[in-house]
Amino acid sequence: MRTIAVVNQKGGCGKTITSINLSAFLAREQRRVLLIDMDPQGHAGLGLLAGVVPDPPTMYEVFVGGPDGRPTVLRDVIRPVRDNLDVASADVRLSAIPEMLAGVFGRENILANAFAGIKGRYDYVIVDCPPTVGLLTFNALKACSEAIVPIDPSFFSLHGIGKLLETFDVLAKEANHHVAARALVTLYPGRSAFVKAVVDDIHRHLDGRHFETVIRWSVKLAEAASHGVPIVDYCRSCVGYEDYQALTAEILNQEDAWPELEVLEPTAPALTSEGVVFTIEASNAERVQLAGDFNDWTPSSSDMELDGRVWKKVVKLPPGRYRYRYVIDGRWQSDPSNAVVEPSAYGGDDSILVVDEQLTT
Repeated sequence: MRTIAVVNQKGGCGKTITSINLSAFLAREQRRVLLIDMDPQGHAGLGLLAGVVPDPPTMYEVFVGGPDGRPTVLRDVIRPVRDNLDVASADVRLSAIPEMLAGVFGRENILANAFAGIKGRYDYVIVDCPPTVGLLTFNALKACSEAIVPIDPSFFSLHGIGKLLETFDVLAKEANHHVAARALVTLYPGRSAFVKAVVDDIHRHLDGRHFETVIRWSVKLAEAASHGVPIVDYCRSCVGYEDYQALTAEILNQEDAWPELEVLEPTAPALTSEGVVFTIEASNAERVQLAGDFNDWTPSSSDMELDGRVWKKVVKLPPGRYRYRYVIDGRWQSDPSNAVVEPSAYGGDDSILVVDEQLTT
């Protein structure tokens, strides 16, 4: 799962437009994408759901919990937008979080901890950050391993990028958390020698730390956001469409460096150096467990983890013959990838696993 923060302490440089359109293009390329809005203005959500006021819970509840005092997990906030694209919205209450959590130990790790609950469900998580360097932005940076820094070609942006890079250095030195940050030139008018000179300066000072793609200014991008749709669904004959398509291609070209994006396929149990690997496809399930005579048929002791669309569990087993079943949202079933079954005394079939030297990966 690649986690990318879209961040710049300067407002009006295209952070939200970039977050929305990169997410939509990645989803179109069959990547499972979650867009998280960490800006109290809530524009990322509005840009995909125009006219829809986000109802609780939103990202605010992820940080402080629900009105009954019970924790709110990230999955409670997520709303589907279109195929392969979900959004976790924000609202103005998020602006109170820094003051509410002042002095609370571990407050900068809340978002990173929340990511544990969605591990394996998405290929990409894009986080739209607020135009400040504070607690909300630090949460995003601590949770992400990459950052896109949109920069409009102006003198003030060129000055501000240095300050932002200092923030990444602080994270690396003080928290031992390294973020691979790259600048993205946005709102490029291309009409003056000064603008071209600024872009050249950005690329020269950030050699190896910038995208080759330049996002040109396009009124169609703003129009699409006002209609609550990304540019890919609004206008395909404009520079905004061309440029975000090119940016997405750059991002996808880096996937070879992220082997965790490889798709896990369900198979019969396989013996590895770590133990026996059990896998089953159940992408829409909320909870999948493993039960067998090796754990006294107690599914609560063997929750499986979602890896893409496949649930996985590794169990260390000595040589022997075992019966087992999967429990999908409370429903017991045999292993569809294993043809070896025997009738159970309690009804249905148990899958059969024999662990010996013949069972290999």
